[in-house]
Amino acid sequence: MCPDDVQWGGEFRRHYKRLAELRSVVPEKTPFVALTATSTKSMHSEILKKLQMKPNGTKTISKLPERTNITYSLKKSSKSVHELEWLLKDLKTNSVKTKKTVIYCRSILSCADLFEYFVSGIEHNNRLVAMYHRSTAETNKNHVLNEFPNKDSSIRIVFATVAFGMGVDIPDIERVVHWGAPRGLEQFSQESGRAGRNGKPSQSCIYFSSFDTAKGRCNEGVRNLCQTKECIRLELNRYFVVDNDELLEQGDHVNSTKPLCQCCSNCRLNCTCGCCVDFEFYNIHISPENNFESDPIARQFNDQKLKIMKDNFIDFNDYLCEKGRNRQLSFDSKFIDCLVENVSFVFCEDDIISLGLLDHDPAKEILELIEEVDMEF
Repeated sequence: MCPDDVQWGGEFRRHYKRLAELRSVVPEKTPFVALTATSTKSMHSEILKKLQMKPNGTKTISKLPERTNITYSLKKSSKSVHELEWLLKDLKTNSVKTKKTVIYCRSILSCADLFEYFVSGIEHNNRLVAMYHRSTAETNKNHVLNEFPNKDSSIRIVFATVAFGMGVDIPDIERVVHWGAPRGLEQFSQESGRAGRNGKPSQSCIYFSSFDTAKGRCNEGVRNLCQTKECIRLELNRYFVVDNDELLEQGDHVNSTKPLCQCCSNCRLNCTCGCCVDFEFYNIHISPENNFESDPIARQFNDQKLKIMKDNFIDFNDYLCEKGRNRQLSFDSKFIDCLVENVSFVFCEDDIISLGLLDHDPAKEILELIEEVDMEF
């Protein structure tokens, strides 16, 4: 059994729990093996519980998702497409010699915006970039999956969502950029790990805003990673450690055999090798305050507006219930509280959906309710 889906949905969980029923149709001493690419201590316990594997009678073999050839960086971002101007210039200068790069976006809208910005910037050389998400036409998906893995591929940059994941094994990707903090570190570990599979030095960078790390938009592990001033790699390893002994020999810095500048953007601040790797690649001028620079763009709502908005959401919820439309939306009191708490950073339907709205149809109506309060009161 391979519990390898880190974003377990309700439908998956229902069927997964039934795997334990296999024990009733096989001999008592039949060995069971559970395999997963990324697992935290809590997920490890959940797997044992769901599969009815006794902790005392189960041998656990674990290894940290350590990729020593990847340099990690964090960048507090205002999410302006111009922050990726360095990459557009790189593409214009080097064309088909540009390092293969995957840019993961939190939403299809962000993915499309970046893709259009690059296409307009490179004009006739638009075959250098491609887009991949769940709504991409099948012919285009197949083109990306068949062409991008080629060593001499004309595609040099792929703008993608989480859909560009399972089954993707391209050894010569050298850069993975997350345009927005990922929702979970399991997701980040797998996506950033698509860089440097040939063993060559590679880079992973997260551009994140305060909205990305707000309550309800990512898990606590991601929030801690984006806010840490310690070694980024060590913070990542702490999240995945199953056996505490795995971290005992690491100390404050994981990549002890390499210069600090090749570990992460935080470690680079303390590097004294004299020939530090240039972070111009990320267009980042590193300083101790870099991770907490200017606040992101946000709407301004006073307490009165927030109360009016919450009342409107409750009325809308009652309306959905009357129409029988609220059975599987997750538009309940918990979601309404989360929406009100994060409403200052909601600018489009994707922002609402990312907070946990299961059915996407009402997102437009919810956004209109927000706009009405913003404009009229």
